[in-house]
Amino acid sequence: MIDHAPTYSAFRTPLAMAGVDFYNHHLVGLTWPYINCKGKQYHVTMLDQGWVCDCPGFNFYNKCKHITQVHEKVTAE
Repeated sequence: MIDHAPTYSAFRTPLAMAGVDFYNHHLVGLTWPYINCKGKQYHVTMLDQGWVCDCPGFNFYNKCKHITQVHEKVTAE
């Protein structure tokens, strides 16, 4: 985890997923780095409304595999 959150555009709507109560969650504000197979790094951040990611897929489709994988790790703890 890293302690700073990248800047996100206002048009990105956080993605709320089942299994986590995002409001007042102790991990809200934390960012997880995600490095893909080509070495490109993206950042997944937990907000009090849900997840956001700085990858192009989240920008266009409001969902991405990076969020899914981080969400699975958080809910498994």
